[in-house]
Amino acid sequence: MTRNMREPSTPLFGWMASTLMQNGNQKVAVSAVQHLQVLSNDIVCEVGASNGLSLHEIVKYTSKDIYAVEISEVFRRQLRALNLPKNIFILGNDASDLKDEISDNTVNKLLGVNLVYFLNPLNLYLDEFFRILKPGGLGFFACKFDNIQGFDETVAPNKSEVQVIAALAKAGFETTSDFIDLGDENSRYTTIKFHKPF
Repeated sequence: MTRNMREPSTPLFGWMASTLMQNGNQKVAVSAVQHLQVLSNDIVCEVGASNGLSLHEIVKYTSKDIYAVEISEVFRRQLRALNLPKNIFILGNDASDLKDEISDNTVNKLLGVNLVYFLNPLNLYLDEFFRILKPGGLGFFACKFDNIQGFDETVAPNKSEVQVIAALAKAGFETTSDFIDLGDENSRYTTIKFHKPF
């Protein structure tokens, strides 16, 4: 099941993963975008856009380009079916290699909701995020580390807040974290904010 949470391989697994994400991440997605503080002139990249929960919130704040990076063809089909605004570009690339899609120092804000566990090897992805973020740009991971401890290590190796923060620092980011409790078990999460220095 862990593999299908990362990248659903069939419509059935896509439906199952979407249903789990919808039920467990609705509040978290909205909260994460609000904490990201998207401004009207921000270019935003969401990595692991899945079923579009966060995208619906991001478009409320900016009319600039929004990159929705999603490796699952099942999820990309679902995103295309949403009739999203024309400023959203759905990318099928793996997020470790976006150079043909996003130029250096382009993105103001980067978001990943329940994503960081699956980025392997983590340093390749963080180096790419550093490349695409503008100096002063902000990244934000919303994480439920307690909920993923039973996930398959070969698919989801990044299960530690401390490990992720250390990797972000090694990639050159200034990093802070916090715990957010939105009132129920499914909406408790750790925020990891990472800034690219000027």
